[in-house]
Amino acid sequence: MYNLDGTTYLSWRYQVVRLWELSAEELLALKRPALMALIGQTRMREPEVMLTAAVRQVVANTTDDQCERLLAELLLLCTDEEIAAMAEQIIMRDYGLPETPMMRKLREQGREEGREEGREEGQFAVLLRLLERRCGVVPAPLLSQVEQLLPPQRLALIDAVLDFEGVADLQAWLAQKQ
Repeated sequence: MYNLDGTTYLSWRYQVVRLWELSAEELLALKRPALMALIGQTRMREPEVMLTAAVRQVVANTTDDQCERLLAELLLLCTDEEIAAMAEQIIMRDYGLPETPMMRKLREQGREEGREEGREEGQFAVLLRLLERRCGVVPAPLLSQVEQLLPPQRLALIDAVLDFEGVADLQAWLAQKQ
């Protein structure tokens, strides 16, 4: 923008940054702690080294409140679960920072996913035992079909298997579900 006499009175310049094209090293070189929350969106060759450097920049150059928020955002914006877990481990190990609400949420989400997996594994183990008791030795091709069932279908089979008298009943049930 210019005044009537041609002098500049307002001017700005900006550069478009495409995070997916940026390497973690380039982001770190900017030395802007607020941008470190975005490191999980960049290309990283050495995730542990890059995450450690990003966390170090945030911790060294922000207030406690800003630090906590930026680290929580870093964890939230890590699209790769393995990278997010590594970042959380670095934060807790190297800086002993208190657990943020985001960290708690991620941890609880992981626990719930683990519990769900455990329930499904337990249901499948019970199903296999019931099949063995009601049908005897179940041929491998039928076991493979049972393994492919979704958890709700496995629960339905648990109910149905109580009325089975042999492998033929299992074959008929599986044929009906396909």
